[in-house]
Amino acid sequence: MNSIKNNRWLSVISLLLVTANIVTLVLLWMHRPERDHGEQGPPPPTGQAVDFISKELKLDSAQQNAFQKMREEHQVAARPIQDSIRLAKDAFFSLLQQPNLPDSLLQLHNKKISDLEQQINLFTFRHFQKLRAICNAEQQKKFDSIIQEVIRGMGQQRRPGPPPMGPGREGEGPDRPDRRNMPPPPPEH
Repeated sequence: MNSIKNNRWLSVISLLLVTANIVTLVLLWMHRPERDHGEQGPPPPTGQAVDFISKELKLDSAQQNAFQKMREEHQVAARPIQDSIRLAKDAFFSLLQQPNLPDSLLQLHNKKISDLEQQINLFTFRHFQKLRAICNAEQQKKFDSIIQEVIRGMGQQRRPGPPPMGPGREGEGPDRPDRRNMPPPPPEH
């Protein structure tokens, strides 16, 4: 008799806990804090920077074709550098397995990553310079007003690892800054 009563109570408690978890997840999902976009509006949708740029700049068909060609050339030429960055970071973090690691070796690996990231940053800068050059005066003004937004969107799109921390999320507190107020990382594009 006691066993049946205990099983019934365990079933009721389990059902209540499952229901409470579902309600909590639904409430968290529905009341997610939106990103702070400031005065610039929302960043371009992830993965759609090209469409965003074309639409915002109102590129004509010749400009769109030129932009598409520049973009393809940029991706083909940037891919080996991005692969090198990925390999260099893998080698860098594999150093964690080595006890008594000399600082000079750590600095050497870190410098290699920095040098490669500088290359990709300059390469991307030149890519956007070319895009700006094919724009007319009105489009260049619009380009100047949206480029930071585009770069931020590209950085968010490619950022590896866990999602960024936000208010009330694990990992944020008085000793951990709100990452939304930090400058965006350099683009890897």
